[in-house]
Amino acid sequence: MRTRWWIGNDIVDLAEPGVAGKEGDRRFMDRVFTPSERARILDSPAPTIALWKTWAAKETAYKIAAKLREGVVFAHRAFEVEPDGWPSRRARVRFENLDIRVRWVVARDYVHCIGHMARTRAACAAWPPRGGERARDWCRLFSGIVHEAQAIDGRLTTAEQASVHSTPSERARLLARRLMERWDVHGAEIVRLWRSWGWGPPVVAHEGAPLTAFDVSLSHDGRFVAAAVIGPA
Repeated sequence: MRTRWWIGNDIVDLAEPGVAGKEGDRRFMDRVFTPSERARILDSPAPTIALWKTWAAKETAYKIAAKLREGVVFAHRAFEVEPDGWPSRRARVRFENLDIRVRWVVARDYVHCIGHMARTRAACAAWPPRGGERARDWCRLFSGIVHEAQAIDGRLTTAEQASVHSTPSERARLLARRLMERWDVHGAEIVRLWRSWGWGPPVVAHEGAPLTAFDVSLSHDGRFVAAAVIGPA
């Protein structure tokens, strides 16, 4: 069974140096955001929050596009965010022929974004639910956020350690494994497979074989790690 959904997520620690007031950095704004995005950010009641919501949506969408486009390059302005209004908890991100839906959670200390692949012009016919089913009837999505002061039990396997580059990277994998227990899947690993261009995105595996009914996304910034996993109902 192949997964019917691809997901991404991104978290921004609002206490990190350089986060507050970044909308005043003209060079950064011109490089990362389209003219319509810049106008929306600067006109919003909370421009710093609007900026990092838009940033997190682009990061989230890129993580999905990287699963569908071999060797895709992250050109920030190529991922255009169209929120449903302000204040908005949902938006769509357009990249080439991909239409990616995202939603945000804004807390005092962080912005967290989760996205899923909505459709492609070429292949969407294979993805909708069958027989009038609703999406929630055939998939479940769980996510979690952990502060650096919170412990996460467990140890990575040798296969998982191969692509780990930092303590937050390790903690994000342990969090994703904890989320996998919601499906009563024990012994799952969060690994990255080596491709011709380098390490691919994280995948869920068991005994060395990818579990294609699931998709996973990891992120970390500052004091926080986050993970999201989607799988069958």
